[in-house]
Amino acid sequence: MDLSEIKIRQEQDYPKIHNANECPRTVGILKDLISGRGGELNAVLQYIYQSTVADKADVDLGELFEEVGIVCMHHTGLLMHAVTEFGGLPKYEDSNGYSFNANCVNYAYKLKDILDVNLTLTQNQIDHYKQAINLVKNDSLKNLLIRILKDKELWLQSLKLLRGTVKFLSV
Repeated sequence: MDLSEIKIRQEQDYPKIHNANECPRTVGILKDLISGRGGELNAVLQYIYQSTVADKADVDLGELFEEVGIVCMHHTGLLMHAVTEFGGLPKYEDSNGYSFNANCVNYAYKLKDILDVNLTLTQNQIDHYKQAINLVKNDSLKNLLIRILKDKELWLQSLKLLRGTVKFLSV
């Protein structure tokens, strides 16, 4: 499979936040998307770790995982700015005040296992974004979350294609 065919993000721009009012509930929702179990910070670290491991088997796959980590880092930045727009402090903590830690990073090293981990992580993120979209009231924030969700859904489709590629499964 030619990895240059794999899409990791949509081409459309990310919407800006408008008419944000201080809202602790919205801040908590955003913080969970950033720092919660399986949130964006976890994804960044997961994909950067995986890029290093995958590099040994397939440099192109390692670079692909690194690019996904960078997209997740961009999502993190967008969400952190949204936290401040809604009156929160952009700390790496979830809605309960628990600081982010890397205990949720899965250190699988076989490509088959890495792809399985990524399928689960991405599906969980999709579910969390859908829940968040239903909970937030600000339309511009909903639009931003929908836009990020589109990246997650595209990446999930790409992961399913990768997972079905036999040459990766034997490593």
